[in-house]
Amino acid sequence: MGNISDQVKSELKQLPFMIGKAVGGITAVIGLTMAVVIVTRRTDPSFSDILPSGLPGCLGIGVFVLSSRLLARRLAENPAENGAFDHRVRTSMLSWAILLLLAVVFLSSTYRIAG
Repeated sequence: MGNISDQVKSELKQLPFMIGKAVGGITAVIGLTMAVVIVTRRTDPSFSDILPSGLPGCLGIGVFVLSSRLLARRLAENPAENGAFDHRVRTSMLSWAILLLLAVVFLSSTYRIAG
C-alpha cells in the first residue's frame, strides 16, 4: 500500500507542471488559431488586429515550454519518483488509449456533422 501512496504523492507534486503544460498548450492553440484566422480571412489585416490573439498564443507556447522543462528537471532530480519500467509503459499505453479515444470521438462527430 505504501507504493501506491508514494506514487500518488509523486504525481500530486508533478500536477502543477502538468496543468501548466495543458493550459499553455490550449492557450497557444486557441490564440495562434485565431491569429491565423484573422490573417487569412480579412483583407489587409493590421498588426493591431493580430496582436490580441497572437500574443496569448505566444505566451502559451512560453508557459508550455517552461512547464515542460520544470517537470523534466523535477523528474531528473528525483529518479525514485519516476516509478518502475512497467509504470512508464502503462502510462504510455494510457496516453495512447486516450488519444485514440479522442480521435474516434472527433471522427464520429465530424462524420455526423458532414453527413
